[in-house]
Amino acid sequence: MLKFGRSIGTAAGIFALILAVAALAASPAGGGPIPPEVSDGARDWPLPNGDYENTRAAAGSAINSENVGELGVVWSFPIPGIGAYGAAASNPIIVGDVVYFQDLRCNVFALDLETGDPIWSRFYNVTEVVGPNGPAVGWGKVFVAKDLYNVTALDAGTGEEVWTTRLSEVATTGIDIQPSVYAGLVYVSTVPGTGDVFYAPGGIGVISALDAETGDIVWEFSTVDSPDLWGNPGVNSGGGAWYPPAVDVETGITFWGTGNPAPFPGTEEWPSGTSRPGPNLYTDSLVALDHATGDMIWYHQVLPHDLFDHDFQISPILAERDSGGRSQKVVYGAGKMGKVYAFDRTSGELLWSAVVGRYDEAAQLDVLPEGTTRIYPGVLGGVETPMAYSDGVLYVPVVNLFTDWTPTSLDTSTIDFNNGTGELVAIDASTGKILWIRSFETMALGGATVINDLVFAAEYDGTIHAFRAETGEEVWEMRAPAGINGWPAVAGETIVWPAGVGADPKLVAFRLGGAAEAAAGEDETDEGDEDEAVPGPTAQVAGSSAEEAPSTVLTVHEIPLEAAGWAADGVISEGEYSKNLTLSGGRYVVSWRNDGETLYMGLAGQAEGFVAIGFEPTQAMKDADMVMGWVSGGEATVLDLYSTGVYGPHPPDEELGGTDDILSFGGREADGWTVIEFERRMDTGDRFDQAFRPGETVNIIWSISSTDSLEIRHNVGRGGGRISLEG
Repeated sequence: MLKFGRSIGTAAGIFALILAVAALAASPAGGGPIPPEVSDGARDWPLPNGDYENTRAAAGSAINSENVGELGVVWSFPIPGIGAYGAAASNPIIVGDVVYFQDLRCNVFALDLETGDPIWSRFYNVTEVVGPNGPAVGWGKVFVAKDLYNVTALDAGTGEEVWTTRLSEVATTGIDIQPSVYAGLVYVSTVPGTGDVFYAPGGIGVISALDAETGDIVWEFSTVDSPDLWGNPGVNSGGGAWYPPAVDVETGITFWGTGNPAPFPGTEEWPSGTSRPGPNLYTDSLVALDHATGDMIWYHQVLPHDLFDHDFQISPILAERDSGGRSQKVVYGAGKMGKVYAFDRTSGELLWSAVVGRYDEAAQLDVLPEGTTRIYPGVLGGVETPMAYSDGVLYVPVVNLFTDWTPTSLDTSTIDFNNGTGELVAIDASTGKILWIRSFETMALGGATVINDLVFAAEYDGTIHAFRAETGEEVWEMRAPAGINGWPAVAGETIVWPAGVGADPKLVAFRLGGAAEAAAGEDETDEGDEDEAVPGPTAQVAGSSAEEAPSTVLTVHEIPLEAAGWAADGVISEGEYSKNLTLSGGRYVVSWRNDGETLYMGLAGQAEGFVAIGFEPTQAMKDADMVMGWVSGGEATVLDLYSTGVYGPHPPDEELGGTDDILSFGGREADGWTVIEFERRMDTGDRFDQAFRPGETVNIIWSISSTDSLEIRHNVGRGGGRISLEG
């Protein structure tokens, strides 16, 4: 569906707009629309996707297929803020000798590019952010979302707050985007819902432009065409933008990809989205907006009445293609529906579309049949992270992951990251023809980035690949210290890549010559010197005995070992458990054994507060069977809980109509550690408890806190993993 905007709808109108934009010289410094950090740092990585066209093609880098084997880790920065989806889902910014980075608890850092040493830090420690987020840099300021509702400008040299602007007053809309800057403005968007009220009724995503000097809101554009949300504001929500726009600096037009409508697919009362009749404009669309006024030039909706949370969210890419011997200005878009689209940049006319990854035509349904329908791609499939463009070729990272649907709900048990695989697809940007495909064992969530004759991509398990851009031949591979769902910045001989999935997330710098430095460091270590190294990926599965896997042997500092045999006394004794898993660099240890009928478990956390474990969450914390305990005044408390939302709350089972199924428990607090032990039936018969089977692998989440309170969230650490029960 293609339409011109209401305010400018003719060729003459567009021409007048172009003339007006050409006359602009708007910036806080009066030096033109492009911030000096961007114009002077064109060979750095001054914008979220490298440049205003979002090509993710590094300019002036020395890295190529001849020397890529020389890349090695030269520094790593521990990421402190671990959120529900890891610690980093964004792009670092590099300006000169400084790396600017934001983690998924909204903490902001300026680091020395050469060494990784912190220059300044600004901590916000917001726990509800799901991302993506990240910084923008311009006119001496760093612009970030400091929480779910406020955009803040920080002094780029010191990290001090300059101004803060609140974009949302209600929980039904919040900020999950990395800002961008142009012409004295900061561009951001809200999306419907935040935290455990994600896509709550009444949420409307709004794109905003803020004055970079003052924070004042200059204009707003609603990505929903109906203020009453298609007649049902008590049920519906939708729109917003998740990724930064592309900016045509010749015309001043910005190009945005928008999110989906909700509820998806519907409710018991309103199946198959009947609460929101019609196409649900301007969701799942590419929208062209005047940068200075927010007036809509044109839009093109690619998926009317989206039932499947498919979004058209990826940052658009601007380029030119050959069309019958003439050059044509094009904008490319993609999203979770599993297709890439090419549009005429001036008119919005569709030029071609191409399917990428595993794709079902059922993904275009506007009414679901009775029963269960499996859809590829699912809610976390398709094109999830940014594409790249260079020399007439698009490089598209793809996730193959399905979701099962009924007309009224989705089966959250099918949203399992362990079932996902990935691809990197190269597409002829002129025709949409697929040139080559590379397949991955895990999801491709590290975006695509072109460096000279190479294209880089990364998997969720932390494997980074470099391929020849022309042929897809792999020429280099390296395993990051943690899993990856963020994308890199490139400057000169250095790649800075967030590895934020797992218990030990890091921002990692790879540099030419780093491999030789690492080898030299190993030689020095062999001679007896201590040399700090980036650790390997944290183990996610513990299914062997301590003798078979010494890296997970339980060591709980000064807590003494006692005789074998299980006892709920808060003491982890030698031989008391058959298996254990150590996480977060040793700060959290879970130990367990089972006899087919009963599960015995010990939780040890390096904190004088609660320790907790959750079994089989469906999304973040949602639907997790949880056990939480602490020790106060020498007395242990252990609670049988169930998480009703993505980020809680997690009331006791009894409050929900279930039963307290902890058979016995005990605990001890000593030397800065809290240890809780408990037993419960493998299958309690309580619908709020996970029914365990001998020999199965169980997904877990865990947390530790410095307080004995359910009201204070895991302020020391949290994460996830997997344990394997005895057969």
